[in-house]
Amino acid sequence: MRFRSILVSAVLGLGLSLNAASAQAQSCDPPKILFVMDASSSMNQTTTGGITKWDAVQSAAHAVFQAHGGAAQYGLMTFPGNTGGCAAGDVLVAMAPDTGTTIESTLAALNIPADNATPAGQTLVKASQLTDLPDYVIFMTDGWQFCDIDTSGAPVCATQSDCNLMGAAPCPSCNSCQGGTSDPACSGQNADGCYCVRKWPVRGVEALVNAGVVPFVVGFGSATDVVTLNEAGYASGVADPSCDPQSASPSCYFQATSPNDLTMALDAIVASLVSESCTGDCGIEGTRQCTASGWTQCDAPATVACTTACGDGTQTCVDGALTECEPGCASGGAGGGSSGGASSGGAGSGGASSGGASSGGSAGATSGGFGGDASTNGGTGGDGTASGGSAGSAGSGAAGSSGSADQDVGDDGGCGCRQ
Repeated sequence: MRFRSILVSAVLGLGLSLNAASAQAQSCDPPKILFVMDASSSMNQTTTGGITKWDAVQSAAHAVFQAHGGAAQYGLMTFPGNTGGCAAGDVLVAMAPDTGTTIESTLAALNIPADNATPAGQTLVKASQLTDLPDYVIFMTDGWQFCDIDTSGAPVCATQSDCNLMGAAPCPSCNSCQGGTSDPACSGQNADGCYCVRKWPVRGVEALVNAGVVPFVVGFGSATDVVTLNEAGYASGVADPSCDPQSASPSCYFQATSPNDLTMALDAIVASLVSESCTGDCGIEGTRQCTASGWTQCDAPATVACTTACGDGTQTCVDGALTECEPGCASGGAGGGSSGGASSGGAGSGGASSGGASSGGSAGATSGGFGGDASTNGGTGGDGTASGGSAGSAGSGAAGSSGSADQDVGDDGGCGCRQ
């Protein structure tokens, strides 16, 4: 797959503006995208709309595959791994073409027990060491790096094997005790809450970058570790360099607060990775996707904007050639009525509906038409680009003619709409 400049803008307030990440490629091969998804126990919690966070993940994945299913080789890795607890995540679906349906069924069948922790950093490092490396990783989590490992004393946050995987020496010795816990092993202990391994997701993102993988960071829900995810997003090389990795508000990553936000975030990221710009008929720029069967046709609009002496206009692609630039002009308004006081016209209507005793209703602020007076014909209609005239006084007069919307270039070179 030819890597392109990536620019995913903030999506409905998700709090991220992404920088461009580009590389060269030789052929049209659909990219390898690995979803690394948080399957900790908190994903069973209910979120907006009365569904669980895990339900929201499934809904978002379905939307992505419906829109872009054939445009990438997707894989799935969830954490913790198959043994649960604090085990580093496992690849449940290997990256390959047409895996969307398999990933959806795998997500639906996954059982999330009550003791699943959040070994996010270990999982990202493990992903960086896969034999079949992805081009991109989309990492989603709803919480903090956290493991609660029983020992003969206070529960710890990491094992020696975790530290070996993370390259952490010496191995952090803080505990996973939190304020208010009823765990007797935490009695008399400091409530460290695994702060000593808090930044392991940042290490995981750095490991992916060092392996040549482009990671994207997505937070979901109200309990995310915003500062750590900001640092992870900044380390990815994808976030805007002007973002603040130390901010207590989402700045360097996608933050989704609702299921719809999550769908929008995942779709925006994937869309940016599977589409590239192309030139369609008449040289109009569009987009195309690389699929297993080759490039799709260039999806480009049939019209382009243009400018004339009369203002903005439109050119249309017809049989491989652009038409002349046609300036836009609003439709004309209706003429004044033949009797009675006029009432004000609505937006886009022409002149007042009837002539007044001596003169018709006056025009609107810009272009309403004039009504006729009581003894002569009614006024012509306005050009319809603003509100109609105000009401005139009672009287009678012949109805005015309706205004037209044709563009008129006078002898002096001025532009207007013929009446």
